[in-house]
Amino acid sequence: MIVFSLRCAKGHVFDEWFASGGEYEAKAKAGELRCPQCGNGDVAKAIMAPRVSSGNEKAAPAAPCATCGQEGGCPWAA
Repeated sequence: MIVFSLRCAKGHVFDEWFASGGEYEAKAKAGELRCPQCGNGDVAKAIMAPRVSSGNEKAAPAAPCATCGQEGGCPWAA
């Protein structure tokens, strides 16, 4: 499954799930895509910013200790 962000000619943006990129192409070519907000059939892919992992993400810092308030976790809680 793949999700595409779509935009109708009136500017409404919505997400739609497809089994593959080919399914999107087939439905677009057949005129089967419609804006759920206004019903406009002039629909195309909107600009998307996919999240790509670089592998360098750091873990979120630990929450402050509920007992002593130490930032990054309590050294005595371990």
